[in-house]
Amino acid sequence: MKKTDNPKFIIFDCFETIVNNDLSAWKNLFGSFIDENKWEIETEKLWELWKSKEINFREIRTNLKDLNSNPPFKSYEKAWSDCFKKVFEELKFNANPDEFARRCVINMGKNKPYEDTSEYLNKLSRHSKIGIISNADNDFLNPVLKNIDFKFDYVLSSETAKLYKPDRRIFSIFLKENKVQGEDCWYVGDKEYDDVLGSSSVGMKPFLINRSVYNEIMEKNEYVSISNLIQLDKLIKNKI
Repeated sequence: MKKTDNPKFIIFDCFETIVNNDLSAWKNLFGSFIDENKWEIETEKLWELWKSKEINFREIRTNLKDLNSNPPFKSYEKAWSDCFKKVFEELKFNANPDEFARRCVINMGKNKPYEDTSEYLNKLSRHSKIGIISNADNDFLNPVLKNIDFKFDYVLSSETAKLYKPDRRIFSIFLKENKVQGEDCWYVGDKEYDDVLGSSSVGMKPFLINRSVYNEIMEKNEYVSISNLIQLDKLIKNKI
């Protein structure tokens, strides 16, 4: 791994990067929906129906070919409510989709940081400012960030920006408000489409974190692949 100058800013995605997004907690929540309402459906089936509609929302919310043709911005809470509405109509369930979307937001805000998060954000902050750009609603982003023993220099959510990664404009807002250039920044996230493509479009150096892979680091043409924040700390100290 070639040595590189330390960045002025390291910006992180949130969920599945520095904070867990517990799939079992989601499915437990959907199971509780079924139990409370005495619906005759398996948890996995309800989850898959809802998730398929949520994935469709993610796929159409940003038009990279023409950013001015993006559909009107929807928060996750609004999009999740729309997904529940479609599911309930399909299953002929009489239920208020807004109530279920609100409970998903509350559930999302209960996710916990990874074990290395607080310690290594504090270590990295000795070398660079630390920020967040996350596709998230403030109502679940802010609670999970409060659980991290660290004070971020900058936080920007999709709800605040009214834009979703990989739209380059959300990254441009960050650069403008912090008076830095893209080449002065590293961006760390868990998705090639949202995080690598989005951050590199404004000149940031992208790092793709995959926590399911044990202690692997690899330099590729598009990004540097890492599996934990310990490796990022070693990189910034030029020990790798």
